[in-house]
Amino acid sequence: MRDLYELLGVSRDASADEIKKAYRRLAHKYHPDKNPDPAAEERFKEASMAYEILSNPEQRKKYDRLGAAAFGARGAGPGGGVPPNFGDVFSEIFGDFFGRREKREKKRGRDRSYSLAVDFRTAVFGGEQLIDVMRTQPCRDCSGTGAEPGTAPQLCHACGGSGEIKVQQGLFSVSKRCAYCKGRGRIIRKKCKSCDGAGIVDRKAQLKVRVPAGASEGTVVRYAGEGEPGLNGGPAGDLRVVLQVAAHPIFKRDGADIQIELPVSFRDAVLGAQLVVPTLEGKVKMQLPPGTQSGRVFRLRGKGAPRLDGGERGDQHVTVVVETPQLREHERSLVDALADLDDDAHLPRRAAFWREADKG
Repeated sequence: MRDLYELLGVSRDASADEIKKAYRRLAHKYHPDKNPDPAAEERFKEASMAYEILSNPEQRKKYDRLGAAAFGARGAGPGGGVPPNFGDVFSEIFGDFFGRREKREKKRGRDRSYSLAVDFRTAVFGGEQLIDVMRTQPCRDCSGTGAEPGTAPQLCHACGGSGEIKVQQGLFSVSKRCAYCKGRGRIIRKKCKSCDGAGIVDRKAQLKVRVPAGASEGTVVRYAGEGEPGLNGGPAGDLRVVLQVAAHPIFKRDGADIQIELPVSFRDAVLGAQLVVPTLEGKVKMQLPPGTQSGRVFRLRGKGAPRLDGGERGDQHVTVVVETPQLREHERSLVDALADLDDDAHLPRRAAFWREADKG
């Protein structure tokens, strides 16, 4: 390692003031914020290490007596680079010295979440619904000052209202947040009872939520700025309204399609009939062909739900369920009269089933 006095460009009998001036000159010349040359950055680090040792009378005596070996293999602290705590000193001194004073970071407020129950039809066709939300507003009692009504915040005597105090760090003065007023610059002697000195309160307000047509379970409607307030002047978060769709006793959703099961009589299934089918927009007629089997699905085009993306509406799928009649005793003979129909010629699906089953 080069001689520390040589790094600073001073003689071995240089005074503390001469060492300080030499280092100040080199810091201005080689600091990375002033000089982008990579070689300059290395030169700056060397000068900083030299100053850290030579500006301390005890370390300077040790260096004069033992040389670089007194500070490790590379002439510094146990890590072999710069003194152990120099990184903290460096960032504190030069961050402020070159105009990079730490500022309180603005932070976006957190999002709020609200679960909103909507009925089946509102989710399908859309609608509006009022909900109660909490909004952060300036306290009315203290007009947002945080001080008890009739009083006012006082100027912080520690920082003079700036929210910062200057601390001497070696050559330079470092600005830090005032611990007495916590950076606010004001002291509240008597806090407002309504807001406990915060100057803001949460109040209940009503928000009109627009449920989009085609919404389904879990659809999220977002409202910007209706969440929690930001920190240090940052923007407020959002309100996420999560829809919970109530079940319908007849209709079921499958994306944009609507599913229903339609009970039909044995007679209508055998002979065919024109049936009335309920849809979300009223009743429509559907032709049931003769010999319709239970489980057959019919499609009513365009009778489903709208799509959130604005595409074509879905369809309604009607599943026929042939209902077996519940007979009274004297009605059983009517069914027995149909025994001639209980053969393979009249029941082809049953016949096909047993042919396959008998194959093993």
